[in-house]
Amino acid sequence: MPAPAQTRIICFLLFLLFALCPPARFPATARAASPQPLQLANETPQEVLSLGIRSGKQTYSVRLDMPPGGRDRMENPGGTADLRVDVGTAFWHFRNVPLKAARGLRFATDKAEDKAGNKGISLFLETATGEALRTADEVQNLLPGPEATPVCALERFRPGMGIREVCALLESSLLRDDNDAVIASLGFAGMVWAARLFPGQTEDAEKGGGAWGPKHLDHMELRRDLNTETLTGLFGALYAQGYAPWQAELPGLDMNFAEMPGQDKARQKDILQRALEHFLAVGEGEAAVMLVPEAVLPELSDSPETDVQLFTVTLKPASRGLVVDITAYQGNGSR
Repeated sequence: MPAPAQTRIICFLLFLLFALCPPARFPATARAASPQPLQLANETPQEVLSLGIRSGKQTYSVRLDMPPGGRDRMENPGGTADLRVDVGTAFWHFRNVPLKAARGLRFATDKAEDKAGNKGISLFLETATGEALRTADEVQNLLPGPEATPVCALERFRPGMGIREVCALLESSLLRDDNDAVIASLGFAGMVWAARLFPGQTEDAEKGGGAWGPKHLDHMELRRDLNTETLTGLFGALYAQGYAPWQAELPGLDMNFAEMPGQDKARQKDILQRALEHFLAVGEGEAAVMLVPEAVLPELSDSPETDVQLFTVTLKPASRGLVVDITAYQGNGSR
């Protein structure tokens, strides 16, 4: 048989073979495009700490620490979910948010104010066809009002105490954040603070070691709006209890007061006050001040060698936030 005829027969047989074979079917997961990350934008004057998501029986949270004007992204869980946005001083609740078609979430503050002078919170749901505006279904304020009274004084709490003991001192219905921290109003420095009491995270810490497990209180966090009156009252109360500045971190300036043995304590406090006044006048970045009992200050290096309770005061002008963290360090600096 001539070669051209053989070629035509082979091509015809191959055509029949492909025509009779069923088309290949790939799994739906292979055909579907990979999920796009969810773009997040914070256009409010508050710092967004975390985003709690509840869809059906599933609940989880994403830690963000997104400052005003900040941007981030996260995996899109899809479906329809209830969102709880934690901004430290309040929870913003958005219910039945259709995340499946969302490409981004943008949090913004309404221009108009309500009768009480508060601005509402809006969520812009960005999709392929545009934006959908959602107003917060509920704004749950965590800051005590001007007439509020604390449920307990801070002096009754200490890092390392049992969680059962903590809860026994508080109200029966306890509000918790996405990190399982107990939220309450505590009195300190003559003021009422929005407090969070965090349990330990180390599961095997109950057997011993430097860290505390989930059955014990690991550290506490106090929050109020940042202003001169609150800051003055806070430092005045700490100084009256025998605390002194140990370290301070400001934009472009780090200070270690343990390395200033030639300066008397009054001079050190004056240096710190002037530095903080300048920082607040500029209003950019964050500042943190760590304070320890004055008696142990000469013994301190970069890490405490003796048991000490440490106060860390963080100033956040961008979100007008003041945060006080109380932590106990044991011996070599481990909690």
